[in-house]
Amino acid sequence: MRPAGKDEIWQVNGSIRFALDKSATDWRDKSLTTFQAADAEKLEVKSKTGGTIALKKTDKKEGTDDLWAVTDSSTKIDKLDNSVPAGIVSALSVWKTNDFADAAKPEETGLASPSLTITVGLKGGKSATVLIGNKRGADDYYVKTGDAPQVFLVKKYNLDRINKRPIDFNDKVICDIAGSDLTDLSVTHGAESYAMARGGKDGKDWKASKPPKTELDPTKLTSIVEAFKGWKATGFADDPSPAATGLAKPQATIVAKSKAATCTLKVGSETADKQGYFVQAGTRPDVYTVAKWSTDRILVKVADIKKAAVAGK
Repeated sequence: MRPAGKDEIWQVNGSIRFALDKSATDWRDKSLTTFQAADAEKLEVKSKTGGTIALKKTDKKEGTDDLWAVTDSSTKIDKLDNSVPAGIVSALSVWKTNDFADAAKPEETGLASPSLTITVGLKGGKSATVLIGNKRGADDYYVKTGDAPQVFLVKKYNLDRINKRPIDFNDKVICDIAGSDLTDLSVTHGAESYAMARGGKDGKDWKASKPPKTELDPTKLTSIVEAFKGWKATGFADDPSPAATGLAKPQATIVAKSKAATCTLKVGSETADKQGYFVQAGTRPDVYTVAKWSTDRILVKVADIKKAAVAGK
């Protein structure tokens, strides 16, 4: 680098081009919605297909989190997952676009009849509204605010934080048994099926009944035993039909028991992104999407929980 008007040439450590070399787009404000999350009082989500949900913030808290309550919904909400409205408000309070779609035509964007409209009611009668339109390409969506004509492009991962259907507001806990309360566990999973129950003098030792004569290694059971406390799904299947979810013929069935509760979980096929499984809990009609890693820690190979054989014995 050479300072203007001087002959000295300087060598700069590290790259500074990214901080100085900006295109016209880089100078534009990428904020879609900006407000104080604490000022949010109401939330309304409307889908193009008719699904709606409306919520209001209560005067109650759970720890430091404000609690929300459903005031109206086209889908039955048996128990609210408070993290959903809280997450939407948090995301929209500082929501930024990934790019601009200045040349996009109305028939391309789909924003004249948006697939989803989200409105946050704020203190003082103000509000912030975003409209979600068509998908462009593999990973972008057209988006605009309710009070300005500018059309933006938002990446799927950015949109997923707010793109929630009414059903997504339902509580997603599929099992809640503490490891210390778990008494029986059976996993039907083809050749890797196993079953175990607590026993021994103090009733704390795990003994396997399937496969027969299997000696368990207690050091390898911790992640399995602790997996059922507050076990939460990531969402709900778009198409809950048995044919689409693989639940017509589940690949595995998990039954976990305590003295007070029983969790029966049927595991279907993998989700399209290979990051989860379709799961049905008990007799509930809904089909959940559950993180693959959280299920695979239970669907282990029998060899992985057996006590290792000692050489020479």
